[in-house]
Amino acid sequence: MTVKTIFLALPLALLLDSCGSSSADEHQSMSDSLAAGTKTEDSGPVNDTTKFKFDFALANIPSPANRMQDIVALGQPYDNTIMHSPAKANAYNNEFKRGLNMGIYNMDMAYAMMNNAGQDVLNYMRTIIGLSEALGMQSSINAMVGKRFESNIGNRDSLFSVWDEILIKSDTYLRSNERIYTASLVFTGSWLESLYLSCKIGEKDQDPAHREKIRTNLWEQRMHLGNLVKLFNDYKDKKECSDLLKDLDPIYQEIISNRQPSELSDEDMKSISAKLYALREKIIS
Repeated sequence: MTVKTIFLALPLALLLDSCGSSSADEHQSMSDSLAAGTKTEDSGPVNDTTKFKFDFALANIPSPANRMQDIVALGQPYDNTIMHSPAKANAYNNEFKRGLNMGIYNMDMAYAMMNNAGQDVLNYMRTIIGLSEALGMQSSINAMVGKRFESNIGNRDSLFSVWDEILIKSDTYLRSNERIYTASLVFTGSWLESLYLSCKIGEKDQDPAHREKIRTNLWEQRMHLGNLVKLFNDYKDKKECSDLLKDLDPIYQEIISNRQPSELSDEDMKSISAKLYALREKIIS
């Protein structure tokens, strides 16, 4: 197994109790605030078909770690102003918002990791810890792994190695507890943020070869987005999922209207990016 499912590993990988004495107080304060008056939803038994759709979508999406490498390879300076502010985490008071935003924070943390921005990594780690606990997820990772994570905060390769080790435990936890709905939300938030960062950073890149890679990546989302639409159709009785589908479908339709990456004009890319940005803004607000 590899870091291909990093966006699912992160919520549990970061349930760490060893952030240091001062950060522990911040962590506790955030956790108390997020958890106050909130009960995690119980979606009940998971349909086998829904499980299959989730597994299929997960198996076919490109590795988020590879996507981060592609983004960093563009050579643009690290810009934490385009990332989602950890300060907003306390505003999310239901499973839908928390799951999606956890996925977004996961990818922002990965972006910070790829750029060796240690303080930002720690800030996102604390945020994700709070959201994970508010969602009712319990740590399946022992304290030693947590200490290894913090002690290697400045070593990107070591961090990814720890992540790889954590993956099996976290993946097993989510599946054995049938948290498919929650996992699907985290999955979608991570997918959206990965694409958002690619488009946002790509706006500043005028290198023809880089622009072509961004264009191709955007066009290739037709399959992954189609899988997400099929997955959330199983939850369309939930109003928030029905609304999410209404936002995803126009993006999907615009992408599939182009038969080849070369057919995506600059105006098409701007139009699709604008829809992605609008959806992300709705989710983080």
